[in-house]
Amino acid sequence: MLRKITLAPLVALALVAGPVSAQEATQPSKADMDNAVLYLKVMIAGLQSDKVEQPVKSALVGCLYGNPLKKISESLDKVIADNPGKISRDNADQVLSAMAAVCGYRPQQAAAPAATGSTPQGR
Repeated sequence: MLRKITLAPLVALALVAGPVSAQEATQPSKADMDNAVLYLKVMIAGLQSDKVEQPVKSALVGCLYGNPLKKISESLDKVIADNPGKISRDNADQVLSAMAAVCGYRPQQAAAPAATGSTPQGR
């Protein structure tokens, strides 16, 4: 049988320990927070989509597991700023592609058959 748990002592301990983000003195701007929320929504949608390949999903999960959302957001912001007109925050597919690249996903490119420039010789 479950017992009723009183949260007051736990909350008091958490307050004494301080907030998790106490290491960081600066607060993010509203734009930074809005971008982080957008990126997280796009990531979740990509992870839930059956149109996104498993290797991309693995890269995204590994990236989120190993990096703070702040770092991922800052990297995406830089990629978007460095590629004006190519990546728009209004296009979830472009954001997801940029996110996959930031997270280390590199698609396996099929080797194209080399063109020899000559036609095969027959007998």
